[in-house]
Amino acid sequence: MGFWVDMNGDGREDFITARTTGNPGEGYLIWLEHPEEGLQDGVAWTEHIIVEGPDVEFEVEYGIYENEIVVYAAEFFNEQLSVHRVSLVDGTLVQSRVIDTTTLSAYSVTLTDLNGDGQKELLFNNHETDSATDGIWAYTVPSDVMSGIYNKITIETDFKNAFSIAVPNMSPGFPYAIWPEVSTKGQVPAHIAVAGDGDHRAHLLNPMGDRTEF
Repeated sequence: MGFWVDMNGDGREDFITARTTGNPGEGYLIWLEHPEEGLQDGVAWTEHIIVEGPDVEFEVEYGIYENEIVVYAAEFFNEQLSVHRVSLVDGTLVQSRVIDTTTLSAYSVTLTDLNGDGQKELLFNNHETDSATDGIWAYTVPSDVMSGIYNKITIETDFKNAFSIAVPNMSPGFPYAIWPEVSTKGQVPAHIAVAGDGDHRAHLLNPMGDRTEF
């Protein structure tokens, strides 16, 4: 996956993505530079490495810092959640921070207002073979993303994987914040649809309580 972002201010949208060998310490957040020739066969896109760590899913946020993006990354093989400031002047790393090292196999992270209070949270899940350690969580996002406190809220755990003789099943799959009535997005708490993946089920988590529970 990736995002189209003008990383160097030349007016052409580049592609920011991640790659990995599947080993800890061998994942990288990168961007591919959109050449002047555009989308023509045989024209190479120059690869630029931003930072080591990101390898699977990540989220891009604008507007926190001038001429920068903020990238929240689920690092599957490094088993952590991280955040990075990246320059939109030359596409280089400005600053990095690890948010959580207790995530185990971090799988996806998205930025959305889950409880309708006008503040966005990080919707996050890991991807594990053991139902005792898998789950979906939310993190509050501090005003200072590089030094503030990210409070972790449990949304759902204990996704029980189906038995497999060959490759062990892993769950949960990706969670998606949804609003049955589109007009209420950002005004009321979200429902969360979950691709169960290794538990061979689909789930719908409904909001309840004080808007922080599901």
